[in-house]
Amino acid sequence: MHWKVLTFLVCLFGFLKEFRPSEAYMSAYLTGPWKNLTIEEINNEIYPIWTYAYLLWLVPVFLLTDYVRYQPILVIEGATYIATWSILLWAQGVLAFQFMEVCYGLITASDIAYYAYLFAMVSNEQYKIITSFTRAALLIGRCSAYLTGQLLVSFNVMDYKQLNIISMVSVSMAFCLALTLRRPSNSEIFHSKRHDENNDKTGSSANHESPNVQKPTFKRGILFLWNELKTAYSDKSVIAWSVFWAFASCGHGQVRNYIQNLWEVITSDDQNGTIYNGAVEAFGTLISFIGVLVFGFLPVNWSRPGLSETIMAMVCVLNAAGLTVMGLSTNIWVSYAVYSGFRATYHTVISLATLQIAKSLTRQRYGFVFGVNTFMALVVETLLTVIIVDKVGLNLDVQTQFTVYGGYFGVIGCLFISVAFYTVYKNGCSCRVASDKIYTLSDPKPNPA
Repeated sequence: MHWKVLTFLVCLFGFLKEFRPSEAYMSAYLTGPWKNLTIEEINNEIYPIWTYAYLLWLVPVFLLTDYVRYQPILVIEGATYIATWSILLWAQGVLAFQFMEVCYGLITASDIAYYAYLFAMVSNEQYKIITSFTRAALLIGRCSAYLTGQLLVSFNVMDYKQLNIISMVSVSMAFCLALTLRRPSNSEIFHSKRHDENNDKTGSSANHESPNVQKPTFKRGILFLWNELKTAYSDKSVIAWSVFWAFASCGHGQVRNYIQNLWEVITSDDQNGTIYNGAVEAFGTLISFIGVLVFGFLPVNWSRPGLSETIMAMVCVLNAAGLTVMGLSTNIWVSYAVYSGFRATYHTVISLATLQIAKSLTRQRYGFVFGVNTFMALVVETLLTVIIVDKVGLNLDVQTQFTVYGGYFGVIGCLFISVAFYTVYKNGCSCRVASDKIYTLSDPKPNPA
């Protein structure tokens, strides 16, 4: 199959699985007459399960994805989408929707197969274009779904349950499409052609083996991952940006997971249930895309000492203020506006972090490092969920949660301000020392007389 046809099919799969117009109204659907759940049950008993499930699924799915060579995981992802929306349409009760969140955690963890599949199927020359296409397919799918849902709801064409039926049809088509894709012959870890090359560099005993006897053993894959981990995180810059990636992604995930609950609370008091979640999500997606695009063309040297850290700190402080306002405000339009700005700034600064990390890595380690960073983000997010949201912890209401998230970003902002000052100070001292050395070497020795 020609790479262009394959890319089209995979992008179509990405579009279909993301075309879920009901997702912007999930909390409204669950609290509505169809399921009759309370906002407290959704916020403190159901939604937290997704975080735990995502964390538990991520590592085994990451290893299994490579071992079975991607395509079967795409099929599993499609089948789990169908299971998730079957529960949404026909099940009742808190326990059923907790199981739904377990399924959705598997879906989220399986996204790695979508991003990695084409890299194993095409040559290096097509990597840049397929990266753009696969991400664009998801963006278009989400934006189209949000706009479709908003229009159908605003003009009273469909209710929230009927939107879920559309989502069910779309993900079912994605599942059927995944069945038609073929498995690649190679993968990054267990079926990689680069094992010998990497083992030669790391001094592993496997470098004595011939390429003809490389076998996809679990032990070989784990050894390969361990060597990759040591190599990738030996760079201090990668460690620093990975830490920011993890903490920022954690905060963004918490906000995205509970924002609809916040809107439900605000609209029930302020606007008699009139909501524009779909339009806000579509607008947020669009300005995020524009922000990332503009960032890519800015003629700025982001490697200047202290500049990136300062930008990160400013964004975190702004997000801290915005999230605090969202938690305290009872005006839905203020919440919509701040949320859109939050999404745009997050995607822009994460693009900066991605760039800084990628500059220090070989292409083969991109996916691995970003997977590890995602795992770190989920660990922190799980801790936040247990402490702040879950019934076993503080069990805070959703508005108080958002003020806590504001404080969370405030702490990160202060940390990066400190790092920025230290970096500038250290670089200034280094420059002065270097200048003194140059001056000393260039100065003639004084005459003893």
